[in-house]
Amino acid sequence: MKRLDSQQKKILDFLEFGGDETYTLMDIGENVGIDHPQKVQNKINQLENAGYLTKMSSGMYRVLKHYEEGNQLHIPFFGFAQCGHAGKTILEDEYPRKQIPVPSEYVDAHDAANYFITKAKGDSMEPFIHSGDLVLIKIQSGYQAEDMVLVVQNQQPKIKRIKAVGEQRFLLSLNKEHKDLELTPFDETHIVGVVKKVLEGVEE
Repeated sequence: MKRLDSQQKKILDFLEFGGDETYTLMDIGENVGIDHPQKVQNKINQLENAGYLTKMSSGMYRVLKHYEEGNQLHIPFFGFAQCGHAGKTILEDEYPRKQIPVPSEYVDAHDAANYFITKAKGDSMEPFIHSGDLVLIKIQSGYQAEDMVLVVQNQQPKIKRIKAVGEQRFLLSLNKEHKDLELTPFDETHIVGVVKKVLEGVEE
């Protein structure tokens, strides 16, 4: 299947934004404008065969990759990530608000399901990232010293660099008006992913 039709795209969007729910074929059809459950099943079968969907043992469908339109891929958008002290304490949305089209060359199409977009808030990563910038993140735990990462420290997501000095680790800001933060053994910290690109010219 080379290109998705409009109904297949609507099914993917509905299942991705629908949260942790198990939907019947009739539920899906009513939400995407398909009038017969068998037609919905046919579309789902096509999406599964093309690697866009898989049905889990719970009966839920999981979206595996995002569809491409022309030279663009649609990537899910979540809420704010903190750059400094102005950000919110958690990503604003548990589920993506919507999908934002980005040029396909920004994303590894074979691993597109591991990309998402968030909005930076705060000035600690200036001049590279400004408050309000849309930032493309790839979900991964590994990173290089020069990478900017989305890290969650004590339930606060932050975009920073990480520096190791012996057994100590620090969260570094690019804006020197912000102090570096030392991570202690009492901090709950995990890497969400690596900043791949600041999406200049891409609208929310």
